[in-house]
Parts: sequence; structure tokens; C-alpha cells
Amino acid sequence: MRGLSSAELAKAAGVSRGLISQIELDRANPSIDTLRRVAAALESPIAAFFDDGPVNGIVVRSAERRTMRIPASGLTYQLLTPDLNRQIEFILIELEPGQGGTRHAYGHPGEESALVLEGQLHVWIGEEEHVLEAGDSISFNSGVPHRIANLSKAKTVLVSAITPPHF
Repeated sequence: MRGLSSAELAKAAGVSRGLISQIELDRANPSIDTLRRVAAALESPIAAFFDDGPVNGIVVRSAERRTMRIPASGLTYQLLTPDLNRQIEFILIELEPGQGGTRHAYGHPGEESALVLEGQLHVWIGEEEHVLEAGDSISFNSGVPHRIANLSKAKTVLVSAITPPHF
């Protein structure tokens, strides 16, 4: 849609042309960092990579959630809002034991809140680290570079709300 060749996209995203080809052929499982760079090069939100699921007005049935799995990062994202055209987006995030969302902190305009439903979550906002347990929540200016990780031996599940939608 942007009119870029795979070589141009690879250069803009700072990855190899071979990796772009492998992603297109569903032969590679890129990290979340790589997906963010590819999405930025395409001038598209990363949520555009979610599986197309049926959208039924304002209700999202659990079996119909748009899902994106990133095996290389041990992450699964499920879009809880019907689409990406809202004032806010809600995402269910599952992190496998010992996995992190990104290696590098990442900032974007807006505000973000998260509620840990299960497990333990490490959240770095700028230089400050916060350890959240099930039932704990956090809210912060998402313009400050941030990242998350599950450093425990059990799965972590959380719900994240982002406004304006950015994911």
C-alpha cells in the first residue's frame, strides 16, 4: 500500500531484505522490536499485523478476538476493542515465563494503564523499575520510554489500555 519494494522496506526498517521476505512468507517470527520498526517504516500501527477476525459492531466475543503471537518474544496480544478506530484501545497481553515485550524501551504519545491479572510483571518507565503482582495496576505517560518483562517462572497476563490508540 505504501508502494515500497521489499528492499526499500528492509532499508527503512533497518532489517535485511531476506527477513522481510521470510516474514511475508510466514517463515519467520520477528521480535516485537522488529515489528515496531517495520510498522514505523510502513507508517502503520503495529496492530495492523493482528490476525483479521470478525468484527461485530461494539461487542468482541472472546473466540473472535484479533490475535497477534510473537513467538520470538514469548508474547501474545489480543485486541479487546472491536477495531483500531476508537479513542482508546484495550489489549490482553500474555507473556511466557522469562520473556519480555521488548529489549529496548519505547515511547509514544499518550497515556497507558495496565492491570496485572495473573503472574508478575516488571515495568521499566525511564530508569525506574516497578514490580507488579496480580491485582496491581499502573498508569503512566507513555511518552516516556518504557518496556515490560516477565522475569518469573509462571505466565503473566495483563490488560493494557492506551490512549490515543497507538499499538
